[in-house]
Amino acid sequence: MDKKRLLDLSKADLLENQVWEYWMADKIEYVIASDKTEVNEGTNAIHIVITDFFFNNKTKHIGFCSPNESGDMENIQPVVFADKGQIEFYKESDWTENEKNKTLAKLGLNWQDVFPVLYQTRVKFGRKLLSGVLKNFNEAELSI
Repeated sequence: MDKKRLLDLSKADLLENQVWEYWMADKIEYVIASDKTEVNEGTNAIHIVITDFFFNNKTKHIGFCSPNESGDMENIQPVVFADKGQIEFYKESDWTENEKNKTLAKLGLNWQDVFPVLYQTRVKFGRKLLSGVLKNFNEAELSI
């Protein structure tokens, strides 16, 4: 399979291949399907893995995150798939109220419907599944 832009990765792609290798070139993010069935510590490659997200309103959504041993949010970067494309819950700068509302509108939900969001990878990280809670935009707790 050829490389594709991360923005073009779909829910169907993740259901077909649960682990993808990630890299950036010329400020564009790319992925390529991996034959891995789990992600291990100590590798130089960055991977994204299929992840189940359970919203506060009891709905389940599929997306991805990028696990690592430190558990920093900057490396998890959770993304959920919606009918209108990828929905990111992390960015480097602070979210404005307008940005939060536009993001939630893509899901057809409001604040109380979404947070807290429980998530768990379908792919093992080392010997465990990665799980945690998104409390808000840019705010997560991780359990490895």
